[in-house]
Formats: sequence, structure tokens, C-alpha cells
Amino acid sequence: MKFRGVFVCLIAVGVAAAMYSVGVAGAAAPSKTVVKVTSKISIKPNRYIQDGLRWNRDVYTVKSGGTVRVINTFAAEGPHTFTVVKPKDLPKTGAQVLNCKICGVLGGAHGANPESNEPPKFQFLENGVGQATAPNVDRPGDSGITGPGKKGEFIDLKVTAKPGTTLNFMCIIHPWMQAKLKVVR
Repeated sequence: MKFRGVFVCLIAVGVAAAMYSVGVAGAAAPSKTVVKVTSKISIKPNRYIQDGLRWNRDVYTVKSGGTVRVINTFAAEGPHTFTVVKPKDLPKTGAQVLNCKICGVLGGAHGANPESNEPPKFQFLENGVGQATAPNVDRPGDSGITGPGKKGEFIDLKVTAKPGTTLNFMCIIHPWMQAKLKVVR
């Protein structure tokens, strides 16, 4: 599905669970967190289509130095990105989703062409300015793409942010897919 004027990077249909919730007393923080995508689409002819594509959780936790595995669980939805952004860059309205500025900027940095179905040139970005030498996430602009959109594709990202950091992330292909990653000791 293409949206005009919107670069939505469907990357990482799947970023979900394998960790204890933050509220569980005495639970150790996971050194590996799995993020999965879930989806349910409903339609009312001549009225709307509702895309329930989302991360399976709103908040994840991982130890500093740990790994986040982003898994594409639906082939029909294409690839997904795990992209760290500033809270102010998260789209909050339909108009912001359809004209996601940060999505276009970071999609371009990945070397993606919104007029083509070709995969982007760079799988990983560091600080939003170019190809990363390693798939690390610790600041806005760090980003990874799951692949061309086949079910079961995944990326592993090393979390290099300091304990106490909360990283806001989204899929720049599907900008309504937004969540937080809390980095702990």
C-alpha cells in the first residue's frame, strides 16, 4: 500500500516480547529483548480502512549492552524499521503520519526511494547521517531495517545507551508504530 507524500518504512513487522515487565518486583532485566509486530486490518466499505499494525508492546526493557531483536512476523506488511527518534519527532495526528518529516529524512539516509519497491541501500544508520559500521542503538537517528519484507526476517541491534535512558522508537515505514525502550543495568 502506498501513501502519497509519505515515506513509510515498513520495517520490522515484529518486535515483541520475551522479557519481564518493568513492574515485576525482583525480575531481572533481560539482556535480549524481542520486539514483534502484530496486525489486524478492518474495513468498512466507502468509509474507512483501519490498519491495526503495531508493535506488540508499548514499552520494552533491556540491559545496557544487551540486544534488541526485531522480527518481521507478517509478510503482507513488508519490512519494518527500528528507528530511534526524539519525542518531538513522533507523529501524533493523521496529518503528521501522512506527512512524516523525520520518516522522509531518515528514509532518504537509508537510501530508500519512496517511488520504488526496491530495498534501501543501507540496512543500518548511525545518528541518521549515513551507513552505520555496527548495528547499535543509543541516540536519535540510529536505525535498522528488517529486510525486504519476508516473514521471519529479523535484525539484532546492540543497545549501547546508558542505563536510565529511555529510547523512543518507531517504524519510519509505518509511523504510527511507536514504542519506548527503557535501558536498565
